[in-house]
Amino acid sequence: MINITARGFDLKQGPKDGVEKELKRVEKMLPSTAVFDVTLSKKTDSYQCDITVKNAGSFIRGEARADRIEPSIDYAVDDLKRKLRKLKTSLVDKKRKSGIDILAEAMTGLGETEEAEEANPSTEIRRRKHVLLNMMTDDEAIVQMEMLGHSFFVYLGEDGMTHVVYRRKNGYGVLDCEM
Repeated sequence: MINITARGFDLKQGPKDGVEKELKRVEKMLPSTAVFDVTLSKKTDSYQCDITVKNAGSFIRGEARADRIEPSIDYAVDDLKRKLRKLKTSLVDKKRKSGIDILAEAMTGLGETEEAEEANPSTEIRRRKHVLLNMMTDDEAIVQMEMLGHSFFVYLGEDGMTHVVYRRKNGYGVLDCEM
């Protein structure tokens, strides 16, 4: 299922069809239960496209910004495909067995690409989110963090405690939260 939302402008049928056409190709690589949430936003001088795939408690997000709407969609889909390839490689190479094995099996036709990151140096709180902590292993949390493109991820460990996994220069770290 594909849900498309436009913010700050009226979405015409052409870009909407373009989004659906691009995501139909990606949809074949995922289980049929996967849901795509696409948000297209008009910024002052550009368009932003955010694509979030939700499946069985897992989230994968692709995002991009461009001067026109069509390239922003293409770049966001490319970002999403890159993250799916990275997930497949991670799951297959390390032979991880968990609740996201369905995704690993569904991604047999994906290859490799390069990775790009964008930093936001602002210290102002611009958004507050409420999240439901899912129980998972450290490895599953690392995969989720990478798929979301974040530098940290909060989760409920198998021991019932809250943990934060974060990216370091030479790997990952885990904070064990105590009350």
